Amino acid sequence: MSSNNKPRSLHQPSSRALSKALFLPMSQRDASSLALRTRIALERLRNGEAGRSLINHMSQIVLITGYITRAGLDRLDIHDIDRVEQILGDVLVDADRTGEWNIPDSLISELTTVVNEYDRQLATTRVEIVARASEYLERQMMLAAT
Repeated sequence: MSSNNKPRSLHQPSSRALSKALFLPMSQRDASSLALRTRIALERLRNGEAGRSLINHMSQIVLITGYITRAGLDRLDIHDIDRVEQILGDVLVDADRTGEWNIPDSLISELTTVVNEYDRQLATTRVEIVARASEYLERQMMLAAT
């Protein structure tokens, strides 16, 4: 039997099914799983825990939310998202300079708003756009590393 005639596994979706899936929102289970990780990080910040990994995670969420918002799937003003991104950057710079993590209460409030939007976007945005947002995030992370 040639390799082209092998039956496809029932567990592997066809390329047609995959391309159709790009036009649908991700499953509720997957969206909830991604959002849960972010909500736990936010709760840790709210409880006074801070550190580079938490701030980096929240920065990534802000970048993804901003990308999706710029794609026209917005409920938040992009200027508000940009402001949160700037404040997170300032927190990182200050921590590098002083060795102390100071998270303003106003930032926690604004992050909560962004995380709520991120959660909504994951549940309602086409997978294709979320994938593009993730690729954008990866490019930004590579640029920052150089």
